Amino acid sequence: MPHVQYWARVRAGQDCPLRRGAWYRVVDLTPVEAIVDVNHRLLHIPRAYVQVLPLRPPTWTVVPGPAAGAGRKYGVCPSCCARARLDGPAPAMRCPRCGALAAVAWSDSDWRAFEVRTGRPAAGTLARARARALKALAAAFGLRA
Repeated sequence: MPHVQYWARVRAGQDCPLRRGAWYRVVDLTPVEAIVDVNHRLLHIPRAYVQVLPLRPPTWTVVPGPAAGAGRKYGVCPSCCARARLDGPAPAMRCPRCGALAAVAWSDSDWRAFEVRTGRPAAGTLARARARALKALAAAFGLRA
């Protein structure tokens, strides 16, 4: 049975030592915490603070900037986690640091369907969720699944 890699990011409005919008590799997952790899250091984060998925979304994460009242937003690159200012509702953006071109996820509602909400799921559950997520991505970008 193939191993499914979990990925986590801090939920909106949570005060957490993780950078908002960046995805981190999950080393272990329990009902009460996620242990994530942050620059080769393991951090224990309460499960309620993070969103956990069975794949790392290949899209820019949109995060409100420090001046959220002014409507300023920035994106977090799915390849290198660099931050870049988002000036308009562009469907895709090239990273100024690594040059990767990726779609901008103006909403994360599509990813919520794949979220791992409790401890370690039963065998096969994450693999099926990952396959559904990849199929949804392929359909969104007009690719074959």
